[in-house]
Amino acid sequence: MCFRVTGVLFLVSAVFAGRFEPGVTGFTFMKLGVGARPVAMGGAFTAVADDANALFYNPAGIGFYRQFDARITMMQMLKTVSYLSGGLTIPAGKRLGVGLSLGFLNATDIRRDELGQEIGSIGIYDLIAGPGLAWRFLPGLAAGLNSKVVYSRIDSFSTWTVSFDAGVLYQPIRHLTFAASLLHLGPPRRFVQEWEYPPVNLRTGTAFKLPFDKHYLLLAGDISVYPDYGPNGSLGGEVKIDLGSTGNRPRQAVYLRAGYQTGLRLGTWSGFSFGIGYEYLLTPGLGLTVDAVYLSYGILGSSERVSLGLRFSPQRIR
Repeated sequence: MCFRVTGVLFLVSAVFAGRFEPGVTGFTFMKLGVGARPVAMGGAFTAVADDANALFYNPAGIGFYRQFDARITMMQMLKTVSYLSGGLTIPAGKRLGVGLSLGFLNATDIRRDELGQEIGSIGIYDLIAGPGLAWRFLPGLAAGLNSKVVYSRIDSFSTWTVSFDAGVLYQPIRHLTFAASLLHLGPPRRFVQEWEYPPVNLRTGTAFKLPFDKHYLLLAGDISVYPDYGPNGSLGGEVKIDLGSTGNRPRQAVYLRAGYQTGLRLGTWSGFSFGIGYEYLLTPGLGLTVDAVYLSYGILGSSERVSLGLRFSPQRIR
């Protein structure tokens, strides 16, 4: 039995460091970028964390920004892998925020007999889900915590465990943010005959927003470290172009994004990402968003993600 899809996923995650050291960590799907907007910004989202994607990058963000936000992302990767992820954040008082995250990966692979002949197919499934909580205990400082159940199944073999995320977000002055998060912390699990350790991820980042009129320029940078390879850097940017409103038409906006992640040494454009977003404001504070991104894996191919979102901001806390 050849788990080709699983091998490809591991390779994609490992090449971010330019090294390949199999057998150190498992839970490979947890290393995949979530959300069209963060991925378009090169994954530099630890200090941005201002929508439901914060549940996957820095849970402190759901307490810092007081808003209802729902996001769902559909990803198709290398033709054989699909990944559906989403998040929901709800303000629970002036200083508290709660959220719920969900991710489901589905793939198929070829089943072979002892002679290598194809005799059908097998299913590969990964599921992650759980609640998050964050508290803004100072005007410019918030901390958050996620807990998740992680379940995986390959053919008739399955296993599960729990995982925890923690993060802090600090804004010393308006529009300048520093942040750090520790993701995927938890016990190992035994899958078939092997023990797998979670891909603990330490992230630090900074973000700066430069508003002008109703537009803005957002710049962000992250440094990310996994236990099985060295630090990687991410840089990203987002430009909001407010289209205003005409007649009875609600206000609209377009977002242009680009980013780069170091470590992908698989071709000229590997590691670069480009994205676009569109926001349609139904009423003041209530908007529908559509985001799309193209991420190149060089010789391995590319990945496309599309996200749909609904945001309601009765009051933004700064």
